[in-house]
Amino acid sequence: MTLFHWIGDTLRQQLELIPLSTARWLMIGLFLSLMFWIVQLPTDLTNPKDRPARWSNDLKIWAWLALIFQILIYSLF
Repeated sequence: MTLFHWIGDTLRQQLELIPLSTARWLMIGLFLSLMFWIVQLPTDLTNPKDRPARWSNDLKIWAWLALIFQILIYSLF
C-alpha cells in the first residue's frame, strides 16, 4: 500500500464516522453563511459595468435563488 492509499483510506474511515444528518446541517449552514456574505457584497461588484443597472442584472438575486434551491434540496432529501 502506498502512502497515498493509506492517506485516502484513513480519511475515508474518519469521514464515515460523521452522521449524514450532521453533514446535511453543515452544508445548509455553509449555504446560509454564503447567503449572508452575498448580501454584504457591494452593488458595484455584483452588477456588470457595461450594462444598464436593472434588477435582472444584479448577480446577488441569482446567487440567492441558486442557494435557496440548494438549501431546499438538502432539506428535503
